[in-house]
Amino acid sequence: MQLHFDDFALTIAAGNIEVPYGSLDELLFLQVRQDVLNKLNDPSTEVVHFGYAPDNTADAQDELLTNGIFYRIIGYEKNLGVDFDSSHEEIKKAFAYLAENYKPFWSTIIVEEGATKKEVTIELLYQDVF
Repeated sequence: MQLHFDDFALTIAAGNIEVPYGSLDELLFLQVRQDVLNKLNDPSTEVVHFGYAPDNTADAQDELLTNGIFYRIIGYEKNLGVDFDSSHEEIKKAFAYLAENYKPFWSTIIVEEGATKKEVTIELLYQDVF
C-alpha cells in the first residue's frame, strides 16, 4: 500500500507572542492573522518545517519537541503551487497568499509538553478555497 498526502504544512517560529489561550477557534485566526502575515512577508523569517503535514504525536518525548511557539499553516498542495523544489521565499509567498486572502477552515492551539520542553503550535488549516 502506498501512502498519499494532499496537505503541505509550513511551520515558522512565532517568537514571543502572547498566545491567545481560551480563544474560540473561529476567532483565533483573526487574532494572529496580521502577525502571521508579517512573519511570512519578512525575508528573515526562517522555515522551521516545510513538507507533508505532521501528525503532532510527540507524546511527551522531549527529543521530538522543540521549545517555543510556532505557526503551522496547512493547505492543499494543488492550491499552493509549490513543491519540494520551491525556494523558501516562494513557499512563504504561497502560504502568505492563503493567509491574506482566505479564512482557514479550522484553527486551533496545540500544546505538547515533555519533561523539559514545551512546544505551542497555532495551527491554521485551509481546505479547498480556490
